[in-house]
Amino acid sequence: MLAQIQTQDSALQGAQRKLQEQVNALQREIAERKRAEAAHARLTAILEATPDIVMSAAPSGNAFYLNRAAHQVLGLAEDKDISRLKTLDFHPDWAREIISNEGLPAALHNGSWAGETAILNKKGEEIHVSQVLIAHKNADGEVEYLSTVMRDMTERRQAEEALRISQQKLLETSRLAGMAEVATGVLHNVGNVLNSVNVSAGLVVEKLRRSKAPKLAKAAALLTKQNGNLGEYLTKDVNGQKLPGYLAKLGQFFVAENAELLQEVDQLGRNIEHIKEVVAMQQSYAKVSGVFENLPAHRLVEDAIAMNIGAFERHGVVVDRQFSPVPLVRVDRHKVLQIIINLLRNAKYALDEVKRTDKRVTICILAVNERTVHIVVADNGIGISPENLTRIFAHGFTTREEGHGFGLHSGALAARAMGGSLSVASPGTGLGATFTLELPVASGTPNI
Repeated sequence: MLAQIQTQDSALQGAQRKLQEQVNALQREIAERKRAEAAHARLTAILEATPDIVMSAAPSGNAFYLNRAAHQVLGLAEDKDISRLKTLDFHPDWAREIISNEGLPAALHNGSWAGETAILNKKGEEIHVSQVLIAHKNADGEVEYLSTVMRDMTERRQAEEALRISQQKLLETSRLAGMAEVATGVLHNVGNVLNSVNVSAGLVVEKLRRSKAPKLAKAAALLTKQNGNLGEYLTKDVNGQKLPGYLAKLGQFFVAENAELLQEVDQLGRNIEHIKEVVAMQQSYAKVSGVFENLPAHRLVEDAIAMNIGAFERHGVVVDRQFSPVPLVRVDRHKVLQIIINLLRNAKYALDEVKRTDKRVTICILAVNERTVHIVVADNGIGISPENLTRIFAHGFTTREEGHGFGLHSGALAARAMGGSLSVASPGTGLGATFTLELPVASGTPNI
């Protein structure tokens, strides 16, 4: 009897343990379900709060969930039965084609797809959206349902359009600024050459004003008066005897005067030609294009010196040439000429500001390596202060009262456009300045 009672008690205890285990399992399941429901509630709260459009549909395409934003955009009441609505019908034809032919196949194959489509609002208007399409699969790889998230791109597109318009305006402003810089560059460089033109023209006028042509007319008048007895006048008259020698000297004077006038007129022609070249070069510069040639550096330098030699001579400036054999340079000749002319003009202005008798401009040409040729213009003029060395190439910066600050700036830009550079060094005020123009070597050329 006791054994029977013990057996029943043991069975009862086992049943209680099983019941407790079942209770514990049920409690765990309830707790897990509560956590899942809480997580689902949080997710639902997020989906309902987001301004993005969120939709879920069965594999057949019938919708079973739309968040609040979707209801608002589509104009559907919150309690409307959506089970018979096809999510593809919410899109315009062209977007529906993208989703059907591209989005769905990619999502089914890869799990998700992203692209740009559009959705129709309650007024039937297209709203461009960035869309993500997700295929949710079970453990066997079968699609259980599809979901999509769409973000309104209206503000982004408006911002992009505003940015495009701003960029267009900025480009137009930059173009106008560039045109202004080109115009000021033309005026500056043409003004430089016009100084030489004015000097040459003044010399021609002065020589013509001092010409002995009137005296030749007087001599001719004397001979005309003696039309009947010209031989007797030339042999017996004292004045007539002097006339042949006078005419010979007058002829020599006219020959020399003619040579001088021809030289000045030739210089005038070269300056006028250079004005045309400067204008043409600036037009080419404005279009960011130019003709690159293989040229000898010393010829470019000599042409620039010729444009300034009159000013140097009038101001007592000695030009010291130190040319080394260098390869040809690959450059736009007019841009280089513009740069060197500006450097020589600036050197002359720097020397105007010092009271010294040994005014000198030294021009060196040397090849520092196989890739570059340096043209160095050094003067012993006023020099540059340390604080101005960093600003010397800035647009509009100048230390001269009548200067414009365009020459060095445009020169630095031109040098850079040719693959070279323009730099400056100066020990300080009163100690002169050295400008170095670095130009690229033309490949495969010998030193000349």
